[in-house]
Amino acid sequence: MKVAMGSVAKGFALKEAIKVHLEGQGHEVVDVGCYDTEKFYKFPAVGQRIAHALQSGEAELAINCCGSGTGASIAAGKFGGICAVSCESVQTAKMIRVVNDANCLCLGELVVSPELGCEMADTFLGARFQDADGIPPDVLDFWAEARDELTARGPEADGRDVEIMER
Repeated sequence: MKVAMGSVAKGFALKEAIKVHLEGQGHEVVDVGCYDTEKFYKFPAVGQRIAHALQSGEAELAINCCGSGTGASIAAGKFGGICAVSCESVQTAKMIRVVNDANCLCLGELVVSPELGCEMADTFLGARFQDADGIPPDVLDFWAEARDELTARGPEADGRDVEIMER
């Protein structure tokens, strides 16, 4: 699988550990920076590079690292078609794919060890949207609709009423 990876200086060590791990498994990593800790890359610039790699089809999924994972997720998630989520557990890394169809896993070097980051990356890359047993069809439809609404968000979403799902 082609995976875009990016980080700022504070996420560089985590990114590099996961990158080596994924390449060892045969994944093709598209490294959008940073490439060392000497230069200060701003997290919005790295988020833009991650988003471009996904939007252009250069990568199928992405992993973006910073100190907490929060800035990485905010920056990448600003772009159309990008669902970037900060995670701190393997279970969350799975569920953001299965339930939310997220395409960008964001991790914080200050809260996720390299070993846990590698396990989370494996789980994220191996999970598929709606790939779970026993989910009622109306819930599957709701998930798909929610995903489509999130990827199309913008001015057209202004003034919408809050919707609920009848059960």
